[in-house]
Amino acid sequence: MEPGGIAAAAGLQAGDQLLAVNGRRPRDLLDYKWSLTSDQVSLAVGRDSRETVYDIEKPEEEELGLTFASPVFDGVMTCRNRCVFCFLDQLPPGLRPGLYVRDDDYRLSFLQGNFITLSNLEPVDFRRIEEYRLSPLYVSVHATDPGRRGMLLGTGGREPILPAIKRLARANIGVHTQVVICPGLNDGDSLEETVEDLAALDRAVLSIGLVAVGLTRHRKGLPDLKLMARPQAEAVLDRVEEWQRYFTRERGRPLVHAADELYLSAGRTVPAASAYDDFPQLENGIGLARLFLDRIPEAARARSAPDGPRRCLVLTGWLAKPLVEQLVNSVSRALPEPIRVAPVTNRFFGNTVTVAGLLTGSDLLEAAREQLAREPADLVLIPSAALGGDPPAFLDGMTPGELERALGLPVRPVGTGPDGLLGAMGMGYAQ
Repeated sequence: MEPGGIAAAAGLQAGDQLLAVNGRRPRDLLDYKWSLTSDQVSLAVGRDSRETVYDIEKPEEEELGLTFASPVFDGVMTCRNRCVFCFLDQLPPGLRPGLYVRDDDYRLSFLQGNFITLSNLEPVDFRRIEEYRLSPLYVSVHATDPGRRGMLLGTGGREPILPAIKRLARANIGVHTQVVICPGLNDGDSLEETVEDLAALDRAVLSIGLVAVGLTRHRKGLPDLKLMARPQAEAVLDRVEEWQRYFTRERGRPLVHAADELYLSAGRTVPAASAYDDFPQLENGIGLARLFLDRIPEAARARSAPDGPRRCLVLTGWLAKPLVEQLVNSVSRALPEPIRVAPVTNRFFGNTVTVAGLLTGSDLLEAAREQLAREPADLVLIPSAALGGDPPAFLDGMTPGELERALGLPVRPVGTGPDGLLGAMGMGYAQ
């Protein structure tokens, strides 16, 4: 509930249940928002087992100031596929319940950028997408050949994707697409075909993101897949550069983008910002590294030394370690004490998982204890991307407070940007 908002002024309270808007029960945030386009709105609200109707006059298009626990009110639409590379199948038992939800919900795709397959949509869903003009959507393609895509989705049949995207295109619905590359299954000629087919849809396909498959050590009974080796990653990046030059020349935009992980694991220079076309797939790990690097010089120039000596230990994933070290080196002259950057080996999921967002509390605790045994510190910084839920917790259920008590030191979660990291170190802006 927004303090001072229209809804609060009308008498609505935090914890109220929205039962109807203009006499209709909303299924989700989309129904709610589309009902607010007039200057009058009627809300049926439940509180303490009683229903109250609020008739509200407001300026057209203005929000009421209501927030909701979930953007969908009738339950998340779940996925019927059994993708051979699905990360959820690689999770051990005992983690946060929300981690096991197989969402394939077009509403979350539009509202939050979640990727969907389109293979679970019913005709009524397509009609609603078209009616509400839900553009852009984020679509997992993986392969445009129907047989190969069906194999990757684990459906046992053909799963065409191009007709669905063409239907969306006729309704002026754009899509950002992704391909999770599984070596031997959808790389090589299959990847060439997929990019060519998607590019042929012209403006309907807004971007094509290429992501390497991620595998954990919890794959018992699952299909035998391979990680992308460095030579394969380099070959993909070479081809991405060729595609980007071609599409920039022919269409004025690069269209195809590779995940940061491919560049960092291959030891390649991350492309300039101009190669990311306004960064359409940041949540997919595409372009975050470039944004981080581009903000280092400004952050370093604007910072002053912390108040008093502060020995700081920064824990991160192996993938992000080179980026964090660049930041620390750029501000080292202003530091009375050196800052240590320590990569954390992911023993929970397996050492092939190198991203900071999948670090668990137990692995962070073990890594911190190892580092502190060698050299003490006054402050431990951890990646906030490893936290989720309300209240925030790591994937294994440990909370930051529990980690802090186990170490006997202050622990601060920080975001991925240089400002958050330097601010947590106590380095204020120079006056």
